[in-house]
Amino acid sequence: MFQTNYNDLLSSIPDLICELDASEKISYANSFHKHRLGYEWHEILGRSIDEFFHPEDRKELQEKISHLQIPGAETIGIWRIAHKNGHFLTFECRGKFQPDSNGNKRIIVIARDITEELRQDFKLHSKNPPKSKDKTDLEMNAAQLQQNTLFELKMSQFEFSQLKYAFDEHAIIAITDKNGSISYVNDRFCEISMYSREELIGNNHRLLNSGFHSPEFFDRMYHMIQNGYVWKGEIRNRSKAGSIYWVSATIVPLRSIDGSINRFFALHTLITRTIESEEKVTQLLQEKEILLQEVHHRIKNNLFSVYSLLKMQANFSNDEHLKEQFDEAAGRLRSMMALYDRLYRSQNPNAIDLKEYVPNLVREILATYPKNIVFEFLPASGIIVKPEIANNLGIILNELICNSVKHSFRQVDYGTIDVQIQQLEDQIVFVYKDDGEPLPDTFSLENSDAGFGIKLMNLLVLQLRGKVNVTPGQRVQFELSFPNR
Repeated sequence: MFQTNYNDLLSSIPDLICELDASEKISYANSFHKHRLGYEWHEILGRSIDEFFHPEDRKELQEKISHLQIPGAETIGIWRIAHKNGHFLTFECRGKFQPDSNGNKRIIVIARDITEELRQDFKLHSKNPPKSKDKTDLEMNAAQLQQNTLFELKMSQFEFSQLKYAFDEHAIIAITDKNGSISYVNDRFCEISMYSREELIGNNHRLLNSGFHSPEFFDRMYHMIQNGYVWKGEIRNRSKAGSIYWVSATIVPLRSIDGSINRFFALHTLITRTIESEEKVTQLLQEKEILLQEVHHRIKNNLFSVYSLLKMQANFSNDEHLKEQFDEAAGRLRSMMALYDRLYRSQNPNAIDLKEYVPNLVREILATYPKNIVFEFLPASGIIVKPEIANNLGIILNELICNSVKHSFRQVDYGTIDVQIQQLEDQIVFVYKDDGEPLPDTFSLENSDAGFGIKLMNLLVLQLRGKVNVTPGQRVQFELSFPNR
């Protein structure tokens, strides 16, 4: 009789009252669930309570319930509970650890429907209360202000719960005291580190130290946050199982009312995949560079073999014209060999610095001639070009030096060659001069009767999309401009 009256009493209360057993399943509920949420008894008894909560609220609910570990412990929150027809109502929920008569764990939950209250409060809150000095109006305004304040508190708590849910879904969060002892971790921290909350609380972040960072790294971090500065960086941690994971961390010092630092809030984002991808890309690039260097080395060796054969053929030839042709062909190969040697030795095989490439090539070319020729070079600093541009420019330079030796310096054993290179915006300007005999008055790069060397230079200039200026009847001054693309 007493139990029946007790149940009738609970059913008359305009709030949802339910009891959770040790496994957090509903073992009792008053009749409120039927007329407010539309469920029959058999549809709720024996089911987990979080099945009825909004998916975004479930994690916070479980976290709150997990804190109810000792008799008398209480928790409170504003969450959304599903109606049977699918829409959600907003409830202010209170939970309390209340053991049964046998000492078994039992949680009593009282949930008050505040959906309509929030709706009405929002309407009232959106209106501006009339200004009046009348006592009655002032009392009404004070009551209105109190109601608005309560509404703002409710909405703030509700919005905070939603923000917390969003943070917990994405971020790894920890709070430590001023001595570095962990006082709070969210579920994601436990999930990623593989430590339980009980193992982490009261411990230090050194528990996660992977040994990757130096002591100085952490000294700088602690120095910054202990002096009130926000620290940001990437940290390599080790989980309980021994696996490595990377986080992007932001550590914010929190202050008490008197301004002293009493806690540190650490917000981490998991970046293991990003770091692993970067390391993989770096490894692939290194392997690619090694492969390219090996390819360039093999090409240079093959070119040297052909170069040696041409020089041997020239030495054994009794025909001066053929000998000259073999030497010129060998000279063109020599300029290509110089390029591939530079590519092989370069840390970046896709970029050639003309400041280093041009003088080395010219010295190699001049070393094959018996004449005493002085080389003067005026480069602009740091003109970087692609290998294909350097190759064309090298062959052009070889042809120009060959022509200077054969024609400009044919009657003397000495001379001066001057090369200037500069970059003007996106154009490279290359100027070649010698102080030998002037060019013939009839000289022209477009002459159809020109030799193979001149035709080859025209072809290379065309590939560079360049423009050439040469003045007949004067000393050699070959001006070439082309885009550095």
